[in-house]
Amino acid sequence: NRLTWQLQAAPGCDVNVLRYRIYYARYEQDELTRLDSVAAPGTLYEHVGLNTVAGCYQVTAVSRRGLESAPSNKVCVDACPQLVLPNVFTPNGDGKNDVFTALRCPRFVESVELEVFNRWGVRVYRGSGPELRWDGRSSSGEELPSGLYYYQVRVRYAVVDRNAPPEVLKGWVQLIRDGVSMR
Repeated sequence: NRLTWQLQAAPGCDVNVLRYRIYYARYEQDELTRLDSVAAPGTLYEHVGLNTVAGCYQVTAVSRRGLESAPSNKVCVDACPQLVLPNVFTPNGDGKNDVFTALRCPRFVESVELEVFNRWGVRVYRGSGPELRWDGRSSSGEELPSGLYYYQVRVRYAVVDRNAPPEVLKGWVQLIRDGVSMR
């Protein structure tokens, strides 16, 4: 995250700023704590090494006499999460499209819970983890036959609201196993 700010002098403020303190909280519900500081006259800070852009920031100015200003307005940045799923996969062992997983690059996914049902509504697979990866086997490890399967995915994203409910995605996927090659 890249932060920039401007010094705004107000009556009674010491304009002899020595440094700016950056405060941060990962979630909007959390108390901000001191993260770093920037020597004046700099007004730019880059917060690197994050696993999500979601977080909240405030800046204070510290005078040469060691007096710290009131904090700036609290600015929260949220992530723009995304998880897109395919509607077909071919777990036939050819090394191409063998796993039901997210398309392209899923963004800001913390965890997923996947349930897969056959056409009669019987749950045949259940799994969870940091990413979605189903190889076309049942929960007991048996290869499932080619066919249409229905899924429900509960996705938790790395967003600024600690209490954000998971997104629930429902859909179908065609499992094609027999005699198909993606060459």
